[in-house]
Amino acid sequence: MKSFRLFTFFFLLSLSTQAQDIIIGKTHQLSSKILGEEREIYISLPDNYQNSKDTYPVLYVLDGDEYFRMASSAVRYFANRGFMPQTIVVGISNAQHRDRDLTPTKDDWSPTGGGAALFLDFISKELIPYIESNHRCKPHRTLYGASYGGLFTLYALFNQSEHFDAYLSVSPSVFHDDGLIFKQALQYFQNPSKEKKYVFLSLADERFQEMRIHFDNMISLFRDHPMENLRWHYKYYQEETHETTKLRGLNDGLRDLHYHWFIPFYQRNRGIEGLKEHVALLGRVYGYEIPLSSSMVNRTGYTKLRDGDFEAAIKLFQYNIDHFPQDPNAYDSLGEAYEKMENWEKAKLYFGKAVEVAKKQGLKNEIYQKNLMRVIKKVGGK
Repeated sequence: MKSFRLFTFFFLLSLSTQAQDIIIGKTHQLSSKILGEEREIYISLPDNYQNSKDTYPVLYVLDGDEYFRMASSAVRYFANRGFMPQTIVVGISNAQHRDRDLTPTKDDWSPTGGGAALFLDFISKELIPYIESNHRCKPHRTLYGASYGGLFTLYALFNQSEHFDAYLSVSPSVFHDDGLIFKQALQYFQNPSKEKKYVFLSLADERFQEMRIHFDNMISLFRDHPMENLRWHYKYYQEETHETTKLRGLNDGLRDLHYHWFIPFYQRNRGIEGLKEHVALLGRVYGYEIPLSSSMVNRTGYTKLRDGDFEAAIKLFQYNIDHFPQDPNAYDSLGEAYEKMENWEKAKLYFGKAVEVAKKQGLKNEIYQKNLMRVIKKVGGK
């Protein structure tokens, strides 16, 4: 028993000395001339951002002080499993002036409201340019908001739709100021945007009757005014509350927005040609060029590897080496394929190249070193 306690102590000690912080994003202070104040924002970059030269769509999250962590985790989970693109997440804090920022006018519920127009100017003229001048962004932006944030999301759509491509509005407070937003919606539908837009609307089991009535009216408004370039979807969550629906609405909105993203298996079975055909479809759906990425090829290669189709897996991993030679993960993946085939010499070769490429670029290479050492032991330390 004594030796077990001693072993446990050193085991736990080794874990504590190897512990590393899990960082999902960073806080930034942005000085706004439009609002005349410092604004706190949060930025989360994709896992592979530093190791690639790719560009990424951006998700802007209202009430970021509350929902940034939730949104960053959801995006990372879906993106790493191929259900949506790797995405930059930007949270905007509304902790100090929430009613002012997110409502277009004052009313009995928000006596300090009325700053939505100015807040939208801040987002479009200061925040978006700041994000896009300091990060590699694709021309596709999504806005997420809940409750008053959901109201503001629709306000942004109906008043200046050119700033965002997709709008996720969860349990929006469309009752605000006797349904003022409906007047703006009618004007929007009379002058439809020529650009592709996506809108997701949802409502929880809200106890406030006015909220339910006005939401039903908003759904009717969308249904009665079909637009060629507008794809929209809505959901009622009878089992969710006003608070629990924030995560459910975000998840379903992201999944429906990226409904086409997941690569169907018949296209995976066609190899590179199937993948190229799929990204061409995505470009038509989302309205911007989407090149075949190393992550798409890599994910498909691992599918083939798990299925035991080594020849197809090697072709896909080799494609990444040929087209993304500065990506150490491309060599590492091919090394793993040869390791599965018990071709230790080639596995060692490509794991070694992964370490070499990572070192040349100053990238982290611990995992590549670990893989290389594992195979070196297999071949007797040669």
